Amino acid sequence: MKTTTKIIAAKKLAKSTVSKSSIAYQVAFDIVNNTNKSYKLKNNTIRPVHTSGLGRFTSNLDYTKDIQLLLSSIGIDTVLTNDSPRGGLTGNLLTITTKLK
Repeated sequence: MKTTTKIIAAKKLAKSTVSKSSIAYQVAFDIVNNTNKSYKLKNNTIRPVHTSGLGRFTSNLDYTKDIQLLLSSIGIDTVLTNDSPRGGLTGNLLTITTKLK
């Protein structure tokens, strides 16, 4: 299992060119600082997809690749799994495999 320190990950996150208002940056910031302001974290798993809208105007907002790329660039490894019965998009889970000290 790969390990990294939160200080190193925070420095790499600060140097990244990703917009600070993006969902991927907010999730990475939550992981590094042990907060859950993005409401996408639970234990070591991230739910990168959520639905938006009402009725026939609903849509899935998928941030899986954005979050995976940003986390790998700051040294945090993830594994993509799916827990929905038919393999739908909203069942995507990113499990953090890197131990943060």
